[in-house]
Amino acid sequence: MSDIYELLRIRLDELATGYPASPGGAEMRLLKRLFSPEDADLFLKMGITPETAGKVAARLGLDAEAVAARLEDMAKRGLLFRVKAEGVPAYHAVPFVVGIYEFQINYLDSDMLKDVSEYYLAGLGQSFHSKKIPHLRTIPVNSSLVSTVPIFPYDDAVSIVERKQKIAVAPCLCRKAVRMYGKGCSHPLETCLQFDAYADYYIDNDMAREISTDEAISILKNNEKEGLVIQALNSQNVEALCACCSCCCGMLISLKLFPAPAREVKSNYVCVAEQEVCIGCGKCAERCPVAAVRVKEGVSSTREERCIGCGLCISVCPEQARTLMKKQPHKLYRPPETVFDAFVQMGEDKGNKE
Repeated sequence: MSDIYELLRIRLDELATGYPASPGGAEMRLLKRLFSPEDADLFLKMGITPETAGKVAARLGLDAEAVAARLEDMAKRGLLFRVKAEGVPAYHAVPFVVGIYEFQINYLDSDMLKDVSEYYLAGLGQSFHSKKIPHLRTIPVNSSLVSTVPIFPYDDAVSIVERKQKIAVAPCLCRKAVRMYGKGCSHPLETCLQFDAYADYYIDNDMAREISTDEAISILKNNEKEGLVIQALNSQNVEALCACCSCCCGMLISLKLFPAPAREVKSNYVCVAEQEVCIGCGKCAERCPVAAVRVKEGVSSTREERCIGCGLCISVCPEQARTLMKKQPHKLYRPPETVFDAFVQMGEDKGNKE
C-alpha cells in the first residue's frame, strides 16, 4: 500500500481512540488538510515515547538540525506533542482525539469543522465510545460535595489544581467551534485547564495563557456556578480538565443519547437524594446535564444508570437534600498513572500493541 495518507490513517487508527475509515472520506480530507506528505512520513516514523530531535535524527540517519526544525514545526501545528526535560524538547506521536484535533484550536475553520462533524457521525464517534477505557472521566469540583470520604485525590478538581506546578487556561474547543457556526450558548469560553507539561505545550503554542492557582480555582468555582461538567483526562496525574456544557460539547451531547450514560463514563460517584427532605422544586432536574434526575409526586429521585457523578445538582438544592455517594468498592475505578498510559491501554484494547 503506497498511499501515504492511508498509511497515516492506519497508524492513527492504532492509537488510543482510533481513526477508522468512513464511507464519505472525511477522515482523509482532514489528514490532507493538516499533514503534508512530508509531515505524514515523519509522523509514521515517530513512536509514543518522547524522543529528542538528536535521537530521532540519529535513528533515521538524517541531519539533526533539519530534523529539529521539522519536529518543532509539526509540534507548533499540533501534529506532534512536545515535552521538555531540563529545557530540552522531545517529541512523540499522539492520537487524533484527544490530541491532534484539540491542538487545532487556533486553526479551526468552517471546512475543518464540517469534516469533523461528518466524520464523527460516520465513524469516529463510534470508535472512541466503543472503548472500555474512556479518554475522559467525570469528577466533582471538590470533596465538599461528597458525603463519603476520603475522596480520591484524582477525583477532586480543586485538589488537582492545588498540586500542580504550572497551570494554563484555554478556550473550550467545543464552544468555540459551535460559535463559529453562529450558534452556541452563554457559557464562558475560557474554562479549560492544562497542567505542567500540557500547560507548557499550550502556552508555547499560543493556545492558552498561564494563570495562578488562585485564578484556576476561581475558574473552577465559576464553572460549577455555570453548570459545567468537569471532565478530567483519564489519569491519576490529570494533565487537563475540561469544563463541558450539554449544549455544545460533543462528549456530553453523546452521553445524553445513551440509555445508561453511567456505563460510558468512569465516575466513582453517584448522586442520591434524601426524599424525606426533598421539597420537589425540580431545580436538580433542570440542572442535570444527562437527565438523570426526575421529580415525581413532589419528590426527586436519581436514575443511577444515567448519573455521571458530576454533583452539579447538589449546589442548587435549597434544602441540601442531595449528596454524592462513593460507589461500592467493586465498582470503583482507578485510572492509569498518566494519560499516555491510558492511550497505550486504549490501543491494546483494540489488539494493537506498542
